[in-house]
Amino acid sequence: MVLLPAVERDSVVGVIRSLVIGRIDAPKVLITMAVVIMLGLPFVALSLVLRDLIHFYFHSNHLRTASADVFAPRFTLTGLRLPSDDLGEHAAAALTAARSDRVAIELLVPANDRSRAAIDRRITAYGGLGVRSASIDDQDRANALLLLAASRSRDLISEVAKVEHGMARHVLRTQTIVLRYAKALLVLLATAMATFAAAAVVEGREALGPGAVLTLAVILLAWAPIVIVAVTAPVRWLDRLLRSEGAIHTAVADDRELTKVEMLSIRLAACCFGLAFMALVIEVTSDEITVATQRFGLIAGVVLLVATVVVLATCAGRRVLRRA
Repeated sequence: MVLLPAVERDSVVGVIRSLVIGRIDAPKVLITMAVVIMLGLPFVALSLVLRDLIHFYFHSNHLRTASADVFAPRFTLTGLRLPSDDLGEHAAAALTAARSDRVAIELLVPANDRSRAAIDRRITAYGGLGVRSASIDDQDRANALLLLAASRSRDLISEVAKVEHGMARHVLRTQTIVLRYAKALLVLLATAMATFAAAAVVEGREALGPGAVLTLAVILLAWAPIVIVAVTAPVRWLDRLLRSEGAIHTAVADDRELTKVEMLSIRLAACCFGLAFMALVIEVTSDEITVATQRFGLIAGVVLLVATVVVLATCAGRRVLRRA
């Protein structure tokens, strides 16, 4: 996903340049808008993956203190402490003393004024975290940072319950990330192929003639059903996997978290198809192209319109299509 945009960079530049130079008419404007949508879809899909990664690695930390009640971001893995009911009275006292040891505190609070000032600003940003600024010391700073890391003292039962719920959250978010990554990669591959085809059409042309614009419209019309098939493939593969293991009915297509990329892709692909189809109709009815080119445009437009309708009704699935 990092290398492909670099590889197809020249193709993208060539297609965009050919559309913005020379005479500007309605078909070229429509094709330009459709190309922008086509090129933007992979980046939108990738942005959803990056957003999911942020949601996976970070979690909300509700901080309740006597002076404030705020929410702070924290890493999804909480800080761990020895369960409070695992130690006897003397061992618990020894652990408390060890936690107050200077060597341990310096792991969180470096012994220099610059680091202390930065920590103090962070504590102030979250309402003080129960620390009185007038009498703050390194122990208070360490306790506040432990609170920000969601490192709290719990008994063994509470710690187990927290880990169980946390693991369930990680599993659910991981499967969403993996599916969205696969979809984004498939969208990028489909778009790259369409971009290469469009670049072949504009290669060596100073300005696009009516025939070239019509060919670009056909490429965009073909891209729409292809990208819908590509983006819906992972969920269809998952549905088939579940059915191969004995499932009579699956709710994968009804899960909005697992099909959000499909919803967005179908809408954008349909918009791109509509713009390209209008450009094709204008070009086909133009007197500037040959009869053979008109026939090619008519046949390609009808075939691709039927193909798109079939794709929406089958590959996308009726339930997905209704929500799109």
